[in-house]
Amino acid sequence: ILAAHEFGHWWMAQRHNVRLRPPFFIPTWQIGSFGALTRFESLLGDRSVLFDISLAGPAVGGILSLALVIIGLVLSTPSSLFQVPTEFFQGSILVGMLARIVLGSELQQDIVAINPMAIVGWLGLVVTALNLMPAGQLDGGRIMQSVYGRKVARRATIVTLIVLGIATLANPLALYWAIVILFLQRGLERPCLQEISEPDDARAALGLLALFLMAATLLPVTPALAGRLGIGG
Repeated sequence: ILAAHEFGHWWMAQRHNVRLRPPFFIPTWQIGSFGALTRFESLLGDRSVLFDISLAGPAVGGILSLALVIIGLVLSTPSSLFQVPTEFFQGSILVGMLARIVLGSELQQDIVAINPMAIVGWLGLVVTALNLMPAGQLDGGRIMQSVYGRKVARRATIVTLIVLGIATLANPLALYWAIVILFLQRGLERPCLQEISEPDDARAALGLLALFLMAATLLPVTPALAGRLGIGG
């Protein structure tokens, strides 16, 4: 999934004749890596180029991850290797709703057996969503900068760091990403050669969709919503 993500950046950069430095994968003891730092070696022509290259990575990695989640859920049987508590699916609104659609009433049991492929896809969605946070030189920060400009992107970075700081009280992973952004990614991308023209409406809509999917992946299902969806006994 990480390779697919980086291939998406490289492929779109080739289309726009932009050179990228080799990716530096950020190490983590949980799953090996939560993504990579990819720098531009070329000056970008305009904000649309910045948008296209920034979105291509999460798009390719995210589509692959989503496909793995769906295939894993479809292949899940009572004899599947992973036995997880139903509350496991309350960790993500997006995955929880997909699981409810595919697994149906099975989510009302205490323990659910799922295919390991669904777990791999879920991890891929989380990595993709983390890289889509609207901060600094993360893919989400670059998308924010390309669509809304540098001033809005700078404010979004500050807000993201504040939210991560608050989330640290509940999840140590938030502290990890706050440190990564603060020390490695907090600065905005260099201005494009032509900063005046904004990306078209289709790109702006795709940017909003990416931010929405990021939030839907990272935000947990509230107990009230879990009850309405039938996730849990």
